[in-house]
Amino acid sequence: MKSFKKFYFKWFDFNKAELKASFHYSFDDEVNFIETIDFKCAWFEIKKNLDDEILNNLLFHLSIALGISYYKLYPTKYLVVESWKLDDFQIKFWQKMYLNWLSEFLYRNKISPKWLFNFVNSSEKEYKKIDFETNPRALLAIWWWKDSLVSAELLRESGIDFTLITFGKDYVLHQATEKAVWKNRILIKRQISPNLFELSVNYYNWHVPITWIIAFVLEVVAYLYDYKYIVLSNERSANYGNTTREWITINHQYSKSLEFEKDLEEFVEKYISSEVKYFSLLRWMYEVKIAQIFSKYKQYFNVFSSCNNNFKIIESNKTTKDRWCLNCPKCAFVYTILRSYLTNDETIEIFGKEMFEDLTQEQVFRDLLWISWIKPFECVGTNEEVILSMKLSFDKFKKEWKTIPFILKIFEKEVLSKMHNEDFENLSEKLLKVYDENIIPEEILSKLNL
Repeated sequence: MKSFKKFYFKWFDFNKAELKASFHYSFDDEVNFIETIDFKCAWFEIKKNLDDEILNNLLFHLSIALGISYYKLYPTKYLVVESWKLDDFQIKFWQKMYLNWLSEFLYRNKISPKWLFNFVNSSEKEYKKIDFETNPRALLAIWWWKDSLVSAELLRESGIDFTLITFGKDYVLHQATEKAVWKNRILIKRQISPNLFELSVNYYNWHVPITWIIAFVLEVVAYLYDYKYIVLSNERSANYGNTTREWITINHQYSKSLEFEKDLEEFVEKYISSEVKYFSLLRWMYEVKIAQIFSKYKQYFNVFSSCNNNFKIIESNKTTKDRWCLNCPKCAFVYTILRSYLTNDETIEIFGKEMFEDLTQEQVFRDLLWISWIKPFECVGTNEEVILSMKLSFDKFKKEWKTIPFILKIFEKEVLSKMHNEDFENLSEKLLKVYDENIIPEEILSKLNL
């Protein structure tokens, strides 16, 4: 592995005619990367008379967010910003973001963050925030996960005008979900620098959260296509970390956390726009509450998935069959929180089998219950949610079918036997309520029916 001294944010460019942005990065001016994002989408009109200064400001901040995908190949002490100038507040913001966004990456690769994330300016030019008017409608970031489908239905039921949006590649599951929701979708295409994948074989590599990159992409989209609200579907469960190292709480879902969204809100207000509002519609609920709501939307049972593995197989086969690998923490978690709300037929329709009878998944379920020492590095909820969901399923199995599956027998022996009814009543009260944290704009909140 060749070492580098500095990482450079070189330049960015925007082609108005093609609506295509390019971003240039470098290690020591030796290894270069160019990423492109295509913001053009058929059937959707862009704002007229685009302002170059507004666009440059938006793209500058997006360039800093995108840079992390390349910086992580070999995290250097210094990150030199040549494209424009960061002030002290911005530097502190990006230092915190990079540290938290890469916390799992650093943990996995046994890299100390002590001397990293020193942003340095090499330009005196500065961008200033220029406010712009927006149309009071919403962009809903959509995947094939249950959470964004619940958001779609809540927005639909409220009468709020919204459009679906996805970033990256256009997968078969995206297309199936779009048809099921019955709403138009904006697709923003990303072309990562090809040599990133070549170099990642011999350099550092691991998970980098995509949600925060999407956050800055959608700020650009909101201006181009004239939207006021950027709606995500992150939940309270994302606020809880996986483990700690040195002084850092390592949270696989940091970019989905309330802390990130509040920091982003302050940053956007100060440097990007006072008009555009970024928030999570489901922040006031835990995953188990979202699962309870989702179980009512049976029209999505044949298209949704929360598995990060099997969509690759689906993409090669161009089919929505076999949407679950049934061999990962996400499959096990979603199965667990949904099982108590499903009939046997619905369980087979969605998952294809009874996961609580799968002996090969014992360790996965132990990890989710935190019988093991660390929460899985996946987008899964808390152990309290797993405990409550297993208790609900345990009672249901015992009452309706008189038999207890293998995984629930482990739960009975190692968890249930050590708890009291009052404990589960308290968990139910905590996890199945709808919280009020004033994080959704009042004009949106007043229309929602929960």
